[in-house]
Amino acid sequence: MNAGEVRSGAEELLLQVAWFYYKDELTQDEIARRLSVSRASVGRMLERARQVGLVSINLNADHLNAFEVSDQLRRTFNLAEALVVPDHDEEPDDHSLLNARLGLGGAQFMSTQLRPGATLGVGWGETVSRVIASTNFAAVGPVHLVTLTGGVDSYLQTILSSKGEGVSEPETTTATIIPTPIVASTPKLADALKAEPAIQHVLRQACGVDQAIVGVGTPTADATIVQMGYLTAEEMLALRDHGVVGDILGQFFDVDGTVVSLGIHRRRIGIQLSDLVSIPKVVGVAGGLHKAEAILGALHGGFLNVLVTNELVALHLLELERGIRTPTSVA
Repeated sequence: MNAGEVRSGAEELLLQVAWFYYKDELTQDEIARRLSVSRASVGRMLERARQVGLVSINLNADHLNAFEVSDQLRRTFNLAEALVVPDHDEEPDDHSLLNARLGLGGAQFMSTQLRPGATLGVGWGETVSRVIASTNFAAVGPVHLVTLTGGVDSYLQTILSSKGEGVSEPETTTATIIPTPIVASTPKLADALKAEPAIQHVLRQACGVDQAIVGVGTPTADATIVQMGYLTAEEMLALRDHGVVGDILGQFFDVDGTVVSLGIHRRRIGIQLSDLVSIPKVVGVAGGLHKAEAILGALHGGFLNVLVTNELVALHLLELERGIRTPTSVA
């Protein structure tokens, strides 16, 4: 038996399991008995069928977008759209669990917005990587990804290569990547890299994408930019002394959405936050109460026109904005 026959047999088994479960509405136990496999194997195959795009599970984005709090976010912050992911009673202590939920919400949104032939600008960070990993690009059609900064290649190529495993399908996702770190070691090196024609070409492409997806960072010791080794925890925490509340694409801003003048910006490689205004739809995916002030700054700066966040943060953002707008009473 050759590799093609093995692969075809694996695909057929995934299809059988998916059909039994979603169409015939058999339980996982019933499927396991029918196929003489363990129940755990059935569960893994159902998950695999979803990962490779054999099964697509979609919630109607119009309904998610119709939550009252979503409407309040849109009106309060003049957003084109807002998607609020429902919370459990309280946020999980593990931020990665919340980021996984936000990644699914972002992927759900992107799957309803992307069209065949679209270009999608990709920011960097854990939440954005989870959105890209969870989006079924094969169901959309040909999509071309363009990175908005350096540093994204550290995870983007791994994600794209993993999407081709398990089920044979035509190549539907291509990518143009800025082949640099997001932060160079010196301003001189950053200037030299940005002067390269190939990198200038990608930067121009990045400014002209149809849509972009970005995350919102915070000046904390466990921030992605610290974990990647671009800043130390001490350097990151020191940014608070300059009024920094958050960053998008490695550019740091205050709660009013004003980009703060910092030395690290001279070493950064990527499009500017001011370039985002030329992109028709900029989707920010970020959540967690620890990021509320950073998200508020991003909204005040007008860097986003779509927000995907969790319910507790959405409510807190509305409270914060009401507090900012309420005049201080005079005794």
